[in-house]
Amino acid sequence: MPLLKGAMGARRYRVLLASDPPDRDRYLELLNEHAFREPDSKAKAGENQGWVSLHNLCITEFTHEDSYYNQYLCFALRMDKKAIPARLLKALLDLRVTHWLQEMNRERVPAAVKRELKEQLELELLPRQLPSVGAHDVCWDLANDVVWFFNNGNKANEVFRTLFAQTFNLETQPIAALQLIANHRKKDVWVPRLDSIGHADYRPEP
Repeated sequence: MPLLKGAMGARRYRVLLASDPPDRDRYLELLNEHAFREPDSKAKAGENQGWVSLHNLCITEFTHEDSYYNQYLCFALRMDKKAIPARLLKALLDLRVTHWLQEMNRERVPAAVKRELKEQLELELLPRQLPSVGAHDVCWDLANDVVWFFNNGNKANEVFRTLFAQTFNLETQPIAALQLIANHRKKDVWVPRLDSIGHADYRPEP
């Protein structure tokens, strides 16, 4: 659900700023420090995250010209996941086990041998396996201390909030319907109605 094109959907967060005013140059430095990096080994499964350019998920350098648009700081969160398809790994492992049993003239394969065969397969296959790649846009309104993350999945939002806090040393607070109406004169009428339809996920602070 990108910022620049297509259908748009996002979650909003209040950025809980420290006493110091926003430092645009420092924010770019921090983005560069926590930019997406390829893993050291191609023969390694798992997840890998980091910041990338809003315009291209392969660009990991941030400049004023490509990141700032008036009061908005725009970038993206790249999330890679590398894994061998489970069914393929099982099928190939079954063949290796069958071959080992025939070669050793055995009826059962020891657990340690099967584990070693699986590890060998992973070392052979992972360098040839491309990761699944996702990039989710971020728009930070520095004037109003609000950040939009353009993904509605719970896991992606958890990764975003964690990495945002690690990068900028700033916490984020979800903005939901209840928080928006918390100070409205009709809140006593609207809050029960929101509760009745299961719309609200977050309670406002007293």
